[in-house]
Amino acid sequence: MKNGSILGLFALVACFLLISFAAAQDPGDSAAQITVSSVDVNPGVFFEGDTGIITIDVVNNGPESVAIRRATIYDSDISVLSSSYDTTTTVGAGNSMQFTFTVKADVPPGIYYPSFSLDFRDAGYLRYPVQIRVENDPLEISVVDKPDTYSAGRKDQIDIMVGNPRDNPVGSVIVNFRGKSIDPAPSSYFIGTLNPDQAQKISFNITPGEQTSLDIIVDYKNGVNPHTSLVTLPVRFGESKKQAEPILSNIIVEYGDGKYTLTGDVTNAGLEVANSVVLSVGDGAEPVNPYREYVVGSLQPDDFASFEITFLAENTTQVQVLVNYRDIDGNPSMRTTPVVIPPKTSAKEKSPGVATPVIAVILISAALIGGAIWYSWKKR
Repeated sequence: MKNGSILGLFALVACFLLISFAAAQDPGDSAAQITVSSVDVNPGVFFEGDTGIITIDVVNNGPESVAIRRATIYDSDISVLSSSYDTTTTVGAGNSMQFTFTVKADVPPGIYYPSFSLDFRDAGYLRYPVQIRVENDPLEISVVDKPDTYSAGRKDQIDIMVGNPRDNPVGSVIVNFRGKSIDPAPSSYFIGTLNPDQAQKISFNITPGEQTSLDIIVDYKNGVNPHTSLVTLPVRFGESKKQAEPILSNIIVEYGDGKYTLTGDVTNAGLEVANSVVLSVGDGAEPVNPYREYVVGSLQPDDFASFEITFLAENTTQVQVLVNYRDIDGNPSMRTTPVVIPPKTSAKEKSPGVATPVIAVILISAALIGGAIWYSWKKR
């Protein structure tokens, strides 16, 4: 009886110890305390063919350490370029651990869910799906303002907008300009990072030396992956609809003192200012003093100024009047206007006059005739 009681008590204590040991060593309970605390995917949105990095943090929320046998990520579509973590390690109570994987999105646009797998050494595992988005929307280049035509050697401004339509930021954004004989200023433009739905306005100048094509190239990075957007603009020469346009009017040509004198008005009929306006004669004429050239200076749109030019012309009925001027950037321009001149015989040339002796003879004769008439009248 006494022996039986002792044996029963011993058995009860043994069972209690076994249950307590089993509860303390249950790997399933410890593994259940491992959770994924954060996931970072870079880039946030892939282009098709982009390479990126997935970073996963796990934390042990339990009171005991947990041994991890293997960590990996796998998917039937997304390519995993990095190796699995196959070395046994331990996550202490309240500690965290980080796992990093390199993947390649060599898949069509869409949403994919590669699975993160964490296998525990003693028992159990953890599975966690990671979302990867693939979109092929590039940076957009919009031409805000540009000249309607170009001129050789004339500097013109072009305004563009570079916008990011993607749902993730892109970095290292640089705008470059390419074309034959375009002389861009600045030669390139650094933007940096463009956030989602953000746009950046850029102004630059080109001075084309010939008709060509202008390529506006935007290079940028999506994560570590380089990409390019491109817009091509034709550069064709012609007359601008806004440029200064000096027009001559009220032209009068007179001949006197052995030279021609040409007077008139010059009016700026364009929409831009004409600077350094100088008038002179061209083919068919030889400029002489006092007005070999006539400097008008600056002419605002719809403004006018009078001028006077003196010149010689032989064996011709037409001369060219040249108007040289510069735009606001200092680019030179010239307009030529033909002017008909009258023959010297029909021009307003001064009369040669009557010699003084002849005038004296005429006066004396008139006096004698008058005296004779007066004497005859008085005698009657």
